[in-house]
Amino acid sequence: MTKISVVIPTYNRAAYLDQAITSVLSQTNADFEVVISDNCSQDETVAVVSRYLADPRVRYYRNEQNIGMVRNWHKAVFELAVGEWFMLLSDDDYLVDPEYLAKASRLIEGDSSLVMVYAGGYLLDENTGRKETLNLPFAGIVDGVDVFVSRNTVKPLDFTLCNVVFNRKLARELNGFSNPDNLSCDSELFLKMAILGHVGVINEPVSVYRFHSGNLLKKIIRSPDLMYGNMEHLVSPYLFARNRIRPEQMETFKKNTTLGRFVTNTLLLVACYSWGKFLKYREETLSAVPELSLAEMQTLKFRIKLLICRIGGRAVPVIMGKI
Repeated sequence: MTKISVVIPTYNRAAYLDQAITSVLSQTNADFEVVISDNCSQDETVAVVSRYLADPRVRYYRNEQNIGMVRNWHKAVFELAVGEWFMLLSDDDYLVDPEYLAKASRLIEGDSSLVMVYAGGYLLDENTGRKETLNLPFAGIVDGVDVFVSRNTVKPLDFTLCNVVFNRKLARELNGFSNPDNLSCDSELFLKMAILGHVGVINEPVSVYRFHSGNLLKKIIRSPDLMYGNMEHLVSPYLFARNRIRPEQMETFKKNTTLGRFVTNTLLLVACYSWGKFLKYREETLSAVPELSLAEMQTLKFRIKLLICRIGGRAVPVIMGKI
């Protein structure tokens, strides 16, 4: 039976962590381990985890200092986990289908061409109590390229991290979770892996993904480095897809993700915070993907926006989308 490492990176979320761990230990008919990587929490995390350490499936590690979210993911997946496959379950999310890991294992064992498995789920907004269902347009075994080009067409989200089971060896070969400034590195890995094989899809809700005020992705808009790092979650898979998929599929991906606009708008936001970093990142981007950004950067509209950024500074991100 396929062994799956369920990695739970955590930091100061003792109030959520208990539910996350319990939801994994409730999985049936599957071979799995639970790897909890504590990024030097200062709350009651140790007390919460201690209640589960008698279970041989649970292993707990605590970093001596906070090494950042992405570095913690990298360490937990590639240094601490031992399964051939892994799932990253955020400490504030939880599973609701006790058979999910078993279903994923059966798909993996039935098709050696699979590179990952993912499923539908629920998205819970804790501020409003609203719960949406993530219904996928795929089921069974599908060509990963179809998943790749569908990016940004599945609403409300293409996938949530808490319901993806990745091949750990392939993730290591792709140097997953390597850029600490790319807080969306899970999307980067998801898209790159999709290009390389078949994807198993369980078109049923298996997890709950929480939106709340503490989500780390909210930090991106306040940091030029994180803005630029986050750009990698689409640009890097796009570059990776070159010579691996057909030109028309590349065009579909660009169109669905509005990739050129995403790149230029990101650079504009960087300019609002740091002109020096804008100049640096602009040159790097033009060198890597000139076809995405060069034409738009020469338009009058872009230059007007850029001028407003220089004049308005940090107030500009509020109105950028309306210009």
